[in-house]
Amino acid sequence: MKTLLIAAFVGLHIFPAVVNAQTDPPGPRHDHNDHRTARFHPHQHDEVNMPGLRGKDTTAKEVSDLKRIFVLHRGIDRKVENLADGIKTTTQAKDLQLRESVLSHVTMMVTRLAEGKNPEVFIQSPTLDQLFEYHKEIRTELMTTDWGITVIQTSSNPKVVALLQKHAAEVSEMAKRGMAAVHERMEKSR
Repeated sequence: MKTLLIAAFVGLHIFPAVVNAQTDPPGPRHDHNDHRTARFHPHQHDEVNMPGLRGKDTTAKEVSDLKRIFVLHRGIDRKVENLADGIKTTTQAKDLQLRESVLSHVTMMVTRLAEGKNPEVFIQSPTLDQLFEYHKEIRTELMTTDWGITVIQTSSNPKVVALLQKHAAEVSEMAKRGMAAVHERMEKSR
């Protein structure tokens, strides 16, 4: 088991866009579930192209990993343990490509947080934005497993601990329900 100690945060919870009638461009309305009309409504439920996964400086690899994670979310096994000072999560997948995308995404987010480089992905949770504000107060330990990765994140700041636990729950809900969980969360925050 390989262990890395990095002061950062892992994020596997990004939240997709929902249609907002006030931001729809003028013109005929199209079926919001039809991916072929997404170019007319760039912020709707386009689960084929997933434009909401792009951020201010995300790479093609980052977007590709996120797409695979959302499409294959049912293949993710995730367990979360809330600790007094943070969280311990284990995220695993038997499917090799899905596992590689999870590992890539987790390590990419750890690096981004260590550098304070919030990707500002359109659909990401406000909780993740807040964690980036406190990135220097988060200690992260990564351990690979046979099927994925275990992450331990801790902080001496009780506010950060609460944010870590909230975000871990958001990610678990996404792993369980995919984009449906994301859409629901975004709809509630409108």
